[in-house]
Amino acid sequence: MGWVGVSPDRSHAFGCLEALATGVLAYPGGERLVCDVRLRYTADDPLVVHVVLPDSEATSGSWALSRDLLSAGLSGAAGIGDVAVRPVSRENEPLTVEIEVRGSRAGGAVRLAVGHRALLTYLERSHALVPFGSEADQGAMDRELELLLGDAGRSGEGGLNA
Repeated sequence: MGWVGVSPDRSHAFGCLEALATGVLAYPGGERLVCDVRLRYTADDPLVVHVVLPDSEATSGSWALSRDLLSAGLSGAAGIGDVAVRPVSRENEPLTVEIEVRGSRAGGAVRLAVGHRALLTYLERSHALVPFGSEADQGAMDRELELLLGDAGRSGEGGLNA
């Protein structure tokens, strides 16, 4: 992993954790691309790790992935639906973690492999910023509900207040 930084970014009241890692993107047609991948975690949104990919025709600019899913994928296959995470061991190669996102612009599954040690270290640092189990203390649920309900939730019209 290139650089890891924790910053008391003014736009993120509780801090921000960013890192640059080398990854390998594998596209449905078999094309592979070694690239830099930016990981971004903010305590203001403690349930999500943003994985920012290089722009291409096959991938979107970033993926918003569950921090818990990434953590679970360090030790075994995790995830159902469009996202799966699993450790991958190949003979004579360092352990990696493969993140598979189905339904991409490429018309199938896109896989990103990153170093296991790098992702483990990054997630440990994110847990130092917001400890496991204390995500609700950060007000994430309130923000998610506000985003989901929009103005209707605040005005008492529609949503849960109807």
